Amino acid sequence: MQALERSLAGTETRLAPPLEQIAKTVRKRGLIVLISDLLADIETLETQLGYLRSRGHEVVVMRILDSSEVDFVFDEAALFHDLESGRELYVDPQTVRASYLERFAIHQAGIQQACSNLGVDFYDITTDRPLELALFDFLHARSRRGRQVQRAHGPAARTQNSGSVSGNGNRGARS
Repeated sequence: MQALERSLAGTETRLAPPLEQIAKTVRKRGLIVLISDLLADIETLETQLGYLRSRGHEVVVMRILDSSEVDFVFDEAALFHDLESGRELYVDPQTVRASYLERFAIHQAGIQQACSNLGVDFYDITTDRPLELALFDFLHARSRRGRQVQRAHGPAARTQNSGSVSGNGNRGARS
């Protein structure tokens, strides 16, 4: 957990290389949990997750974002520093809020659809909650429902469990 919390800023979200490495090195079927902001190309994500699923792995995706990224609660114009590109952007929230939230919703729907198509569980987690508590709730909920060893053979082969990991271990739709 501490290594995750000390991750370096200033790098873009490149999911393909680590997921390809996992696919090459993990020979036995197992549970793979991807924790990321998922601010990446959805087509690439779907391809890589599909490859892991085709190798028989159960895959869980946990998207972790700051709540301000989800809700865009900014009221005053500000200079934003992009940690991934190093660019600075002047943003007037009144001007960009609607467009940002629309694009965010489209990206969210794309991720959920990709996960649903592949039989991958998807969870939203915000940074205002310690990651270890979210993981504990996920594992607790998983143990309560029993290990599902179903392998998806299409979108209807498995029920999608999309939502957020809440404080009581239940998954629910994000508002």
